[in-house]
Amino acid sequence: MEEKTTINRKIKKIMHILNPLAGKGQASKIKENLESNNYVYMSDSADEAADFIKKACVENPETCFTVYGGDGTVFKAVNALMESGYNDLASLKIVPIGSGNDFVHTFEGKSGEFAVDVMKFNGRYAANVINMGFDCEVVRRAISIKKVPIIPNKFAYYFGVAGELFSKKPFDATVTLTYPDGTTEEIKEKVLLAAVANCRYYGGGFEAAPAAKPDDGLLDVVIIKDVSVPTFVSLVGNYKNGTHVDRETGEVIEKFKKFLIYKKCVAVKIEGCKSVCADGEIFEESSVDIEVIPKAINYVKD
Repeated sequence: MEEKTTINRKIKKIMHILNPLAGKGQASKIKENLESNNYVYMSDSADEAADFIKKACVENPETCFTVYGGDGTVFKAVNALMESGYNDLASLKIVPIGSGNDFVHTFEGKSGEFAVDVMKFNGRYAANVINMGFDCEVVRRAISIKKVPIIPNKFAYYFGVAGELFSKKPFDATVTLTYPDGTTEEIKEKVLLAAVANCRYYGGGFEAAPAAKPDDGLLDVVIIKDVSVPTFVSLVGNYKNGTHVDRETGEVIEKFKKFLIYKKCVAVKIEGCKSVCADGEIFEESSVDIEVIPKAINYVKD
């Protein structure tokens, strides 16, 4: 199905999509506080909510869907909108009550309606960051850690980093980049991690792609080469704070050039990985083809 990219600001209907388990049970309380004239749909799961969004788009394309959750919720909602074929007419609003709210983080301090890019990968869609290698395994660990009652969800990613650091498994990657002018570049490198970003943050606040802009029609590709544990520990603070790359130019800061590659492109293929993590959702795939769809969805931020 061909994705539509024009924006339509004429929203006729507002729907609130709630999962009773979202935000550790906050959804039921939120429902009580919503005005009676709002349409509220209580779903049993994120997948059911996505199915509902697709059907609702067909019945009334000019709808603003307000969904409650984190990045996983964003992933499901974005895929539902894109698969409906009415992504140009519908709008998406996110109320961040999940354990990871990185997509929303990029829009801090802004309000209004934004036409934002979407990444298409292996027949699916993502709005925030797609990553492979170390980070993907960290997410896998973090999912298990979140099940431990005594550990707050917001610390799960950090515990995951610590656990994965001492069993890191770099992979031999072949990265093929396609630039706006149609030229390509191939990079062969043993890498610790690779991330393809539409927005700036992932992992609960790591500013991996400081120069990323969600509406510039470009993908920001971050590649960290295989490095020793001491080197990684010495650099991870800068990686979290976004001080490894110039936010305006996308140039790698001098002390990181030996370890890090940062590229902007319109499409990228990465081969050699074992799994792919897209906005917190993990898929067992050994390669990934990613392309940008400019201004594919309408995001509403108060």
